[in-house]
Amino acid sequence: MDVSPAFKEAAEDYFTLLNKQYPERASLALVGDRYRLSKDERMILFRGITSRDRAISRKAKRSPFPKLPELYIDGYNVLFTLLNYRIGKLLFIGNDGFLRDAGGSHGRLTHADMFLELADEFFDHLVTLGFRRVQVYLDSPVSHSAFHAERIRNLLWGKGLEGDCTLGNSADYLLKRSSPPCIASSDTAIIDALPGPFFDAARSYLEKRYGATFLDLSEWFQ
Repeated sequence: MDVSPAFKEAAEDYFTLLNKQYPERASLALVGDRYRLSKDERMILFRGITSRDRAISRKAKRSPFPKLPELYIDGYNVLFTLLNYRIGKLLFIGNDGFLRDAGGSHGRLTHADMFLELADEFFDHLVTLGFRRVQVYLDSPVSHSAFHAERIRNLLWGKGLEGDCTLGNSADYLLKRSSPPCIASSDTAIIDALPGPFFDAARSYLEKRYGATFLDLSEWFQ
């Protein structure tokens, strides 16, 4: 997707309002209406731009090349990002340095076979990076989550990885209470709540596997 010529100016205005502590949704409506942004462009602003202080804090927690052999994964957050890329949805890098998509799945899974194919390839990628133990957390309210947990568990063990795939009502909650040494997630609630480090595993996989490039808002707001 190519953004409109006015998008960068709109992003700068939205960033300024957030830095002045104006409410996010009111600021989004004001800027979006003023510049006549599309639905996707508004979602990029909402999911991709945060205040300067928050962006700095999150960037400090990001580890591009983690040396730890153990990774805890916010499963659907990462795997849905991979799936959204494969089915052609818009992905971008927020001004905090993390890869995100322009719209969530809201607990609905499409392209089930592709989802599991991507999971298989993704865990291969983690093996090549040197991870030896992988703990995956899945949100149980997502459709077919018990089946996904079983398949992912078998994929991990089949690749010689230690670890497990655990179901819970909230993957956020499970991650927050487990004090993981390294986390794969772009969920802002998790990033803001935990000290990290965070590994953007979805971005790492997509850049390596597909040579993917993304609109990078972090280059606009240093």
